[in-house]
Amino acid sequence: MIFEDRAIQSIAHDLLAENLMPFWANHAWDHQYGGFLTRLDRQGRRLDDSEKILMMQVRMIASLSAAHRHGLTDRGYLDLASRGFDLVTRHMWDEANGGFHFSVTRDGAPKCTRKNTDFHAYAITGLTEFYLATRREDVLEWVNRVFDVVHSQATDRDLGYIEDFDDQNWPPLNADQMHLGDQAQIKTVDMHTNMMECLMYLAGATRDPKHLDALRRVTHLVRDRGIHPEHRCSITAFDYDWNPAGDARGVMTTSYGINVEMAWLLLAAADVLEESREDYRPAVLGLIDHALDFGFDCERGGLAAYGPMTGPVLDAVDLPGDRLLKPWWGQAELINALLDAHKWTGETKYDEALQKTFEWIWQYQIDHEFGDWYQDVYWDTGQPVTTDKGNEWKTSFHAGRALIRLAEAAL
Repeated sequence: MIFEDRAIQSIAHDLLAENLMPFWANHAWDHQYGGFLTRLDRQGRRLDDSEKILMMQVRMIASLSAAHRHGLTDRGYLDLASRGFDLVTRHMWDEANGGFHFSVTRDGAPKCTRKNTDFHAYAITGLTEFYLATRREDVLEWVNRVFDVVHSQATDRDLGYIEDFDDQNWPPLNADQMHLGDQAQIKTVDMHTNMMECLMYLAGATRDPKHLDALRRVTHLVRDRGIHPEHRCSITAFDYDWNPAGDARGVMTTSYGINVEMAWLLLAAADVLEESREDYRPAVLGLIDHALDFGFDCERGGLAAYGPMTGPVLDAVDLPGDRLLKPWWGQAELINALLDAHKWTGETKYDEALQKTFEWIWQYQIDHEFGDWYQDVYWDTGQPVTTDKGNEWKTSFHAGRALIRLAEAAL
């Protein structure tokens, strides 16, 4: 055990301060044009500097701001976040039509003009974190600008949000990860969970009635329609009327990482809304227990990527082998969920799973030599699928948030 002589909170803080954040702060910033270049190899060398993707910019802003608010105030992180904010607002906003471009070239010209709802949710989260770190009114004005665009252009009746709002027929953002193929005109529970996440941060920061109302609507939708009533796991995809949809083969699967992330975000949203946690107990604990019962590696620790709606992931041999990969973000969100479940219920099974998961992360997911976490590792050996650290999806966001919440926890 790595915790015999040191508290887990102290270890989490040190991993944040000395391993994770220095890797990204030292290697991702573009000193020539500004903004963050996130396609990095194991040592932080750039693999591609042709594109700056909105999600990566705002997630770096969120992570840097959160680390500053955690207490890492002497590392220049807030200054980096401020310069990132300048890049995003100067070069990525579409002044003619509203909303952010999906990506820009290295020097700031529009590259992909797709208007993705998920990306705007990330932007609300990132800019809200930056506002909480600075209390700058101009930042809050930008958050409200993004909120207004999403709610004027992406809302769909009283049934949540459409995936994109530029009138083009895009496949879902994470179609490959969810094995959805080229299906169009569907909604994903992933995007709606991310909308709940950003509105939880925003409504918690402002207490504005319009933000609280939007949070209430999406939270109740996710809780009441996004979870299978029998199996107690998330349903990956739906048609526009929220009828469940299968993957490209017509198979229904569930993401364990989304399940546990959804669980603790539902609980956090209930607190912001000042609703009774008891109204959320079946949903929250059902999601976490499903992940532990069917997707958790009880022998070594760690969470599989995805699996069947019910039954152990190891037995689901009809699904592709990548179901057994342990992704960095799923392990981070499992830490968040187990932390809250144990504090809420006092049940030892959640604390034991947390300890085992953190042991796995320490031993296999973290690169103790060069910093950061490996993206995906194999179920049994813990060997990384690739040693590259960053890409168009991965920054310090998930791992950083989990380490901060763990470091600040009263266990």
